[in-house]
Amino acid sequence: MKKQTGMTLIELLISTIILVTMVSVAVPSMKSFFDRGNLSVIGPIFEKSVKLARTEAIQRSQTIRITPKSGNSDWSQGWDIEAIVDPDPINPVLVQIRSIDALPGTPVFSSAVFDNNNRFEIFPNGQASLVGNFILHRQDCEGGKTHVYSLLLSGLLSRNEVSCP
Repeated sequence: MKKQTGMTLIELLISTIILVTMVSVAVPSMKSFFDRGNLSVIGPIFEKSVKLARTEAIQRSQTIRITPKSGNSDWSQGWDIEAIVDPDPINPVLVQIRSIDALPGTPVFSSAVFDNNNRFEIFPNGQASLVGNFILHRQDCEGGKTHVYSLLLSGLLSRNEVSCP
């Protein structure tokens, strides 16, 4: 009699059932794991946007404006980077440089200072028009960490990580 090599159909089915059970338990945990990583991805996107705005302001010798798409202090819906070509106080002419879409996941990204009334602008010398903070954390502050981005008068960002209140 020949020695059997390989698996029977029953062994294959049992192995498949065990694998499916393990995956169904692991997927929710993995989703939570990837959601935790979102803040480490979102922060650099914002930092690069501010660096781009500052570079464009200096290179173009124009004021660059960064505005939230939400129209209020909720920056998680994305933002636009625009050059102010004609600084008419009533109807300024803006040219879009870049548009950042809504942030992935459900992060809370807001600013108590910057919205459509208090504009985030970088002047041609690279300095910011206002100083203020941006707060980035997950819903319900899951994970216990909040990232605070401070816009300095120099037009640069300072980032700190603090515990949730």
